[in-house]
Amino acid sequence: MNENLDKNNSLPIRCEDIESLATLYSCDELDADTRAALESHAAQCSDCAALFSREARLQQAFSSFDQPADSLDRSGLLLAECRSRLSEAIDDHQAKINQPGWLSIFSPAAWWTVMRNTLVYHPAVTMAALVVISFMAGVAGQRMQVAKLPVAAHPVLTASTPPPAQISVMHPTAPKLTDQQLYSASSANVAWVSPSGSPTPTVQVQFMSDTPTSIVGAPEDADVERALMFVLENGQRFGPGARLESLDVLRTCAADSEVRRSLCAAARADQNPDVRKKALESLQGFEQDPAVRQTILDALQNDSSSGIRVEAINLLVNSLQAEIASGPMDPQVVAVLRDRLRNDPNNYVRLHSAAALRALGSDARP
Repeated sequence: MNENLDKNNSLPIRCEDIESLATLYSCDELDADTRAALESHAAQCSDCAALFSREARLQQAFSSFDQPADSLDRSGLLLAECRSRLSEAIDDHQAKINQPGWLSIFSPAAWWTVMRNTLVYHPAVTMAALVVISFMAGVAGQRMQVAKLPVAAHPVLTASTPPPAQISVMHPTAPKLTDQQLYSASSANVAWVSPSGSPTPTVQVQFMSDTPTSIVGAPEDADVERALMFVLENGQRFGPGARLESLDVLRTCAADSEVRRSLCAAARADQNPDVRKKALESLQGFEQDPAVRQTILDALQNDSSSGIRVEAINLLVNSLQAEIASGPMDPQVVAVLRDRLRNDPNNYVRLHSAAALRALGSDARP
């Protein structure tokens, strides 16, 4: 029995182990130490070297065949989605392992994940929660109507019982949102509302503080946009739920350059990967904006979530398809995709980068 001990890696390789490792070697699925040990052994054992050569030819023959999955899903979208979800699930699981168990109990992200999974996978619980919320909203609405009845004189307000300030940005003489109202808020709630008799959708932003403030207006109203961007840009103050709700509204106003600036900042720096991904998705259709293009490239190069890196590749491919016929592609995009093909730690991101280069008509070889 032949046996070789790699001097650099101290990994014992025996001839009987070669057959089980040859396939992984030819598919580039081994770590660097094991590969080095195998190559050192093959250099001294002609039988094992022949086995490596035979396995490489077999893999090359398999690669030349048309895959049945390609005929069923030529665009690769279904496979891409499945792999992306698997990669994100692995990343999330690893993050939970690395986080101390007692600390995860107080993590807002953990609470948000539990709530989201409960609502998605338990429809009965979701329906019951919606019924309770609707009932409470109806009761609150009736009390607000009673509170708005006209009185003969202005009530006297005391500091101990401050009433909520109702700001309607749809009225030209309404008071504007002040910095003090923004920075005194400890939490926020964002929701779409539909006033009676109005076909135009409006948004309500509620700030909770010693003096609660409620802002109601169309998504494009200046004070509404300012309030939503403040929520989005202050992740340390407001939870991921409020930031995701703000993105639902702001994505409809992405034509505004200030809104795009806020979306780019969230896609780059928000601590929650769900918020970063949704901010990136909200920039779709504006990839020709240099700031947006750079944000997408930065996400592809630097974001720790493989799912976000895949989303960045999709945005780049969709935006550059129209540029292929009009002239040469952006060389920076090609350089970044080739870098991800060579160096990304996630195998699926590397495969997706190669597919993107081929779709854009560029050389996809590492």
